[in-house]
Amino acid sequence: MQHIHSHLRNASDHKDEIEPPIGKYLVPGELLSPESLAGYYNSNALEAKTNYDANDWADPAQMYTQFSFVLEHVNLNGKHLLDVGSGNGLFFGYLDEKHVQPESRTAIDLAEEQIRLVQEHYPGVNAIAGDFFNYEFEQTFDVVTLFGVAPCLKFMFPNKSRLAALLRLLDRAMHYAREAVAFSFLNQNCYENAESEGYEYLYFYPEEVCTLLSGAKYTLSTSHNDLVTNVLFYTHDHAGDPFRFNLNRIDDQLGLLR
Repeated sequence: MQHIHSHLRNASDHKDEIEPPIGKYLVPGELLSPESLAGYYNSNALEAKTNYDANDWADPAQMYTQFSFVLEHVNLNGKHLLDVGSGNGLFFGYLDEKHVQPESRTAIDLAEEQIRLVQEHYPGVNAIAGDFFNYEFEQTFDVVTLFGVAPCLKFMFPNKSRLAALLRLLDRAMHYAREAVAFSFLNQNCYENAESEGYEYLYFYPEEVCTLLSGAKYTLSTSHNDLVTNVLFYTHDHAGDPFRFNLNRIDDQLGLLR
């Protein structure tokens, strides 16, 4: 697969030397970084343990509708599944409740306490404490899920534009997905001032995401929840060819790579 990382680095190398911004909400007074994000979710896990709010959702429906969306669009039975940003593993519990049986289940999360809970409550899951952007898996997976990862990208790439960070996330997921990638994002239409107020979670407009996925076979839905938008896209297009990001269209529509 042809990757886009070099294009994005070339477009924004001059920003890499800028000091990361300081947190105002989730980690006030700390630099936004993978380490501070892991610390935040470690604290959540210690406090909430197996509850949904360990994953920082204000409403359980916001989390569970993401799970149901995936099952509506892809059959995970007998598949190899990678759940990125797994939190305390409630997606695996949901699959058990629905009697869905993947051939293998792998979880990765920055927060060691979250992964400890996955190991404790879902012993059949291969649970990894690590950074998805740096961890090198030895195998690929049929489906890669990314629930709530896109909102946290400001911690992973504090000096990158939010769309460049999202593109890196999706490209990385495609590298390991044989069939499909499922992800969710916070709809900026529901919070117009998010970027100007410097909130740590990132928000995206659905039309921006549609532009990134131009040429892909995908489903994007805001019907389950106004705030959380769900997306599933396939690694092959309608003609059966491997999907590639249309960098020319992305640059033309969003000015992302200029």
